[in-house]
Amino acid sequence: MSMNMETHGGDIAVAVGKTSPPLTVAGAAIAGVPLQDWVLIATLIYTVLQIAVLVQGFLKKRRAARDGEGQ
Repeated sequence: MSMNMETHGGDIAVAVGKTSPPLTVAGAAIAGVPLQDWVLIATLIYTVLQIAVLVQGFLKKRRAARDGEGQ
């Protein structure tokens, strides 16, 4: 049985996804960025993403309500 990229591509992607955050933090620590700054950056990114999701949901509901009224 041959092991090719097609059959194991998902496993490789999962492995890369699991290792990239620690490697990023380790690389940044070596480059001189303290861990507390990375926590702050990650928190800001997470907050912006959550706001975007909430705004998208609000706009979707608003469009649905507007389209329902016009009929």
